[in-house]
Amino acid sequence: MRKTVLRWAGLFAAALTVVASFIVAPSPAQALTLSGDDFDAGKIISNQQFFGGNSMSAAEIQAFLDKKVPRCGSLNKCLTVYTQDTFTREASSIHGDGVNPLCSEYVGADDESAAQIIYKVQQACNISAKVILVTLQKEQGLITNSNPTSDKLKIAMGYACPDTAPCAAKYFGFYNQIYSAASQFQRYTDPSSNFWASKPVGVRQPILYHPNADCGTKRVTIENAATHALYIYTPYTPNAAALANLGGTGNACSSYGNSNFWEWYQYWFGAKANITFDIAELGGSVTNGWGALLDDSTCTATANSCEIEYVSAVATWSIAAGTRFTADPIAARYKSAGGVRGLLGPITKSSETINGASNGDGSRQKFVGGFVYRSPSNETFIVLNDVQTYYAERGGPAGSLGWPSGDATCDDGRCAQNFTGGYVISDSTGTYRVLDGAIAEYLQANGGLDSPWGQPLSDAETRTFGRYGTGRIQMFEQGTVYEKNGTAYLVADTLAAALADVGGVTEVGWPLAEPVRADGVLSQLYSAGRVVKVGSAAGVLIPTNTLSALRKAGGFSGYLGTPTGDATPYEGKDGFAGTKQNFDGGVIVFGTRGAFAVPRSVWDVYRAKKGPKGKYGWPDSRASVRGSGWKQSFQRGSITTAR
Repeated sequence: MRKTVLRWAGLFAAALTVVASFIVAPSPAQALTLSGDDFDAGKIISNQQFFGGNSMSAAEIQAFLDKKVPRCGSLNKCLTVYTQDTFTREASSIHGDGVNPLCSEYVGADDESAAQIIYKVQQACNISAKVILVTLQKEQGLITNSNPTSDKLKIAMGYACPDTAPCAAKYFGFYNQIYSAASQFQRYTDPSSNFWASKPVGVRQPILYHPNADCGTKRVTIENAATHALYIYTPYTPNAAALANLGGTGNACSSYGNSNFWEWYQYWFGAKANITFDIAELGGSVTNGWGALLDDSTCTATANSCEIEYVSAVATWSIAAGTRFTADPIAARYKSAGGVRGLLGPITKSSETINGASNGDGSRQKFVGGFVYRSPSNETFIVLNDVQTYYAERGGPAGSLGWPSGDATCDDGRCAQNFTGGYVISDSTGTYRVLDGAIAEYLQANGGLDSPWGQPLSDAETRTFGRYGTGRIQMFEQGTVYEKNGTAYLVADTLAAALADVGGVTEVGWPLAEPVRADGVLSQLYSAGRVVKVGSAAGVLIPTNTLSALRKAGGFSGYLGTPTGDATPYEGKDGFAGTKQNFDGGVIVFGTRGAFAVPRSVWDVYRAKKGPKGKYGWPDSRASVRGSGWKQSFQRGSITTAR
């Protein structure tokens, strides 16, 4: 190998015998238009752009290659699909003593893809994958070649291929070329190597235009180590004729290696230049409504992706996807969700019109994490990917669900979202249920995915319960929901046995409130009264017409305590069919004057006197405390007892 390894592309336009993509400058078909006036011979690339072990991920490199060559040719060797077994290389240094490191260890593996090799060399040698990709294009046109030959792959980086001698077979092979070239770039830029002084940084010096010395030189002050490395690798600078005809050829003294490098790098990796040019190309008919530019700070020289935020739009650019944009009203929803770094992520497609059939027409736009839908009423809502799959199966906006009327929420694999045709909710297995009516309204108002009812286990079904009429029931994790007349309440599993003890909904009617637990008592109000569950005892029904007496006596924490049995018939002397119900601390009696709680000591006297059939008749007032005793009046007298 020569002490100075050279690679120069495009000596004479008339002698082109290889792929034009690397002999002359990149094609003007590229979206971005560059001017030769912008080429800075002293700073072809910055150090930040040239060096870096993490400038691109393996996935980003693969996506970039896939975009450049969507389909391989018959040889099946394009870099999109190319693989090679690699071998392990130990860490290296300038003098072999480990003091001035070049590359860290590269651990070989079988069947590594081109993207993996580029990524691992980037990490080992701290040379940006972008520099490697551009050099592969500049030297052999491999990035855009859909059918490269083995001969091109074995000298992929043009390493150890001087202008005046054959390439050195020692460095043949795709992996060998990439690793060796990256290592050499590091060697060029280390002040302890013998290459550093040949074209010193910061010193004005002559750079040849062409291998033919008669073509002259240009005096250049090399500003950084990265540009110094490029001039050692390809020791020529483009002349005025070459720069005046970017995308074509100059004259007999023109060379293009370093201008090609600059152009390809800008076309492929110049975030701000690309996105700015693409936005301008959209024209005022598209961009006039975007408003003022608010932020373009992410479009840095080393960015792999960036975005520009406007008052009413967001434009994004990435190495693999190019420039995309979203505009109001979808843009407003996208920005409110965090934009590129939010739950929706980057833009993947342009906005499209959606036929909603009888539900009306609108539009939608796809992002990495889901869609933003714009309804016929111009409302916008987010449908995340997990919900989108189910939504599409149900016909999307044209189906029974209609247009979204709320944003999707997902947590631990569970998702929920409101549509005009129902509330969609899924469990962690991906099973979806559609809820509507009061059942759906309750769930949304009380935590959605975190509703105290838990997840739905069935669809709603219509049921009729005797004289109490028709409604709907639906099974949930925590019990059964009963819906009637626009209200829905849960009968918790813990209360189900008590409900069955009193005859079920057929006997007590539809629930009228949520279950409550107070003072160790679980109870729930129904059409026929309150069903009560105390410990392991059987369920008890407190009839509606006696509930006020219980409340006036202090409820379950008052002197009555909890019921010990259901209400039973209790007939008076006047033939009125009332009821009585026993509690720990007394009895509730329902008679002609209404329902009243009777303390235990009063009840013992009242019962001994034959109750409503005896001399006292029906109770007609609440018991009151008299000193240390009770006093309660009845139809025909009063009873006073000790407490």
